[in-house]
Amino acid sequence: MNIAIEKTLQQYKTHIIDHATLSSILVNNGYTGINDKINKLKRKGYIETLKRGLYLHTSPFVQNPISKEIIANTMLSPSYISFDYALYYYGLIPESVFDITSATTKRSKSFKSNNGTYSFKQIKKELFPFGLTIESTKNGNFIIALKEKALCDKVYYTKDIQITSKKSMIRFLLDDLRIDVDELEGYDRNIFIKYFEISKSKKIKFLIQALEDIV
Repeated sequence: MNIAIEKTLQQYKTHIIDHATLSSILVNNGYTGINDKINKLKRKGYIETLKRGLYLHTSPFVQNPISKEIIANTMLSPSYISFDYALYYYGLIPESVFDITSATTKRSKSFKSNNGTYSFKQIKKELFPFGLTIESTKNGNFIIALKEKALCDKVYYTKDIQITSKKSMIRFLLDDLRIDVDELEGYDRNIFIKYFEISKSKKIKFLIQALEDIV
């Protein structure tokens, strides 16, 4: 690759670059057949397509690690990381989770790339804005649900579970999810209460009762 182009792309710490910016970089370096050049860069492994009009700089000269969390936030906005990936991120579940599922107020959709699948589940607008935090990395910041919010999202939006009592919720948490109860010590009960007040979900009600017993 042209050294000047590589140096310019290195300035983008997130490694994420949109089509307009990439086109501008190529034009400034004297290229005219922009789409042909972009395809050539993809074939040589210097960039990859995340979705239409959005690329990831994957050059072998990239030094900072690529943040899948930042990619997830960038793929669709507004969104925040939640569900299984957030539970894994906080050490609440034992299984490693590589694909990221986020919550969004937009329609549910999924994107596949070379470094994983990024899925987005539509949630109620009223449930979106609370229980979130911003995490920092060398590449930048990303928005993720707090552990309490992520657990609520997981319970509320998992459709193939039958929770009809506090007892069945405890079984779901301990046997199905294999939640590490110690990681919930000192949890913020107010987040669960607010989630219940908005959702009016019996599952969330049983979740609150279950946590009072097992944590």
